[in-house]
Amino acid sequence: MSDKPTSQLIRDHGRQIARLDIAEQRAGELATEVDRLNSAVLEGASRLDFNDEPARFSALLLAYRQAKIK
Repeated sequence: MSDKPTSQLIRDHGRQIARLDIAEQRAGELATEVDRLNSAVLEGASRLDFNDEPARFSALLLAYRQAKIK
C-alpha cells in the first residue's frame, strides 16, 4: 500500500463526498497537490509546539513554500 494519495482515491473521494466525477488526468494532478500539501503540513507541524501562536503555523507554511521555490 502506498503512503501517497492516488488518482483513484481522489476520484472515489470526489464521488462519495462531493458527488463529483473527476477525470483521471485531473485526479492525478490533484493527488500530486494533496501529497505536496500534506507533506508541507506535516513538516510544519513537527516544528511547532502546541502552545505556539496559531498564526505561526501559516507563517511556517509560507516559509516552507518559498524555500521549495528557490
